[in-house]
Parts: sequence; C-alpha cells; structure tokens
Amino acid sequence: MKYLWFVGLVCAGLTACATTNAGIGGGVANSAFDYAPSRASRSADTRFGYRLAGADWQGRMVFESVGGEARVDLALDGLASGDARAELLIAMPYLDGGVRRYEGVTGAGTAVLVELQAGPCQERVDLTQPYFATVRIGQDEIHGCAAEVAPVDRWSNYLAEYLPAIDACLAEMSGEADHVSLAYTLSGGATGIRLVDRDGGSWECATREDGQRVNSLRAINAADAVLGEGDPIFVRSAMPDAMMSCYVFESVREADGRLIGALGHDTCDGGVDQSIG
Repeated sequence: MKYLWFVGLVCAGLTACATTNAGIGGGVANSAFDYAPSRASRSADTRFGYRLAGADWQGRMVFESVGGEARVDLALDGLASGDARAELLIAMPYLDGGVRRYEGVTGAGTAVLVELQAGPCQERVDLTQPYFATVRIGQDEIHGCAAEVAPVDRWSNYLAEYLPAIDACLAEMSGEADHVSLAYTLSGGATGIRLVDRDGGSWECATREDGQRVNSLRAINAADAVLGEGDPIFVRSAMPDAMMSCYVFESVREADGRLIGALGHDTCDGGVDQSIG
C-alpha cells in the first residue's frame, strides 16, 4: 500500500523496505503497482488515528509527528478503573506477526499495550468494524473493535463486505490472480474487483447478485487506474513473506483466529509522504 505517513517514519527499520523484483504471491513485478497513491489528497496536517469501542468503554488514538517520530495520544473513557491517558510509540519491528502494536505508559507510569488485529469485528449487530482491539493497562485487559479515522476512507475498511465478490472473481481467474488491488461499488449497486495476475497484468471483474456471480472480466491497463488502487493490496488465504517484496503484510483474521488473508502495505518506490518530517 502507498501507506499513511507514519510508515515513512519507521520504514528505515524495516527489512521489507528493500526493493526486490520478486512478486507477492510468486510472480508479480513491483512495476505493477504504479497507480496514483490515495495519500495524494492528504496533507501535512492530516489527523490520522483510530476510534476504539468496547461493550462499556470507548477511546481514541491520534497520531502526531514529534521530532520526526510518530507518537500516538491514547485516551480511554468509561473504564471500571477510571479514565486513562497515555502516550504511545509504534512497537518495532512494525507489524510483527501481522498485527499493529503500540506501547507506552500512562501519566502514572503504568505500562500500556494496544494491539489492533485486522478482521471483521462485530461492534454491534448492525455494525462491523475493520479491527479487533485489545488494550492492556498494567494487569488489566479489555477488548473491543477499532476503525480508522482519516480523511481518505480506504477500500480495505470494507473488506468483509467485499469478500463474496472477491472470492467469485478469484474463482473466475482460475488461480491466475496474484492479489486484489481494489474493491468498490459500481453504479447500480454492482461490485467491482481489481486484480493483478501472476504476470503483472491488471483485470477488472464486475459481479452481480450481491457479489455471488461474475458479470464480466476484462483486462485493463494503467490508464484505467483509479484513486486508491493498491492502497493496500489483499492476498486471499495466505500470509506472504515480507522478505519477498517491498510490502509489509498485515494479517486479516476471523474472531476465532482463522486466517482470511493479508493486506500488503507498500513501503518502497516513493511510498513515503515527503510532506511530513
């Protein structure tokens, strides 16, 4: 993925930042990912963060750049032990084990760890969020859901809704698809899925019947690219080796831990917003 600005602040410490010619799932060249990054519409004063919520608590995480380092202000309300505030740093190595981790201390010196696992978290019967949230404060642990707060709403925030269409399109590609670069809603309510094959070619798949059936599949080129494509990419039912490409991979899992796939965040070839730090 042409990722959010704070990735640029930790990229120097990531082995996966070294460009290679290897593909994601086995044969995709990095030149396949030359679409306009969605961060093009972001500016230096972007207030990226997360909204967190549990059964009886809520919270927020707000990212700041301080001296070239990404810091996270955490505020939790409604806890049985009282409200909590803490300053966190991104735990390194970044996305270790495919999970986002942030660690720090409260003003009283109590250790805090926040883990965000990508996956369909059921906050309410009618609301599914893109992350499971676990917060440890000292010896206490609470669980809930989390969602990004950002000026650009990424397609991957709705991955769970697009999975039926993704699976239908992957089946239509008969195993030739390497990964998904975008999922979106077409006019009339149909679903569009952008895929990249094992030779680096791009395809657009349109589905109908709530994503259960493929309506069309056509080859496309760079001229057909749309904003947000490749931001991030998605590999179904696998957790690729980050050493094989420019990508850092984030696992996507069900509530019971079963692997759904992986989101790939591009940290190479201009993947850092130079307007920050």
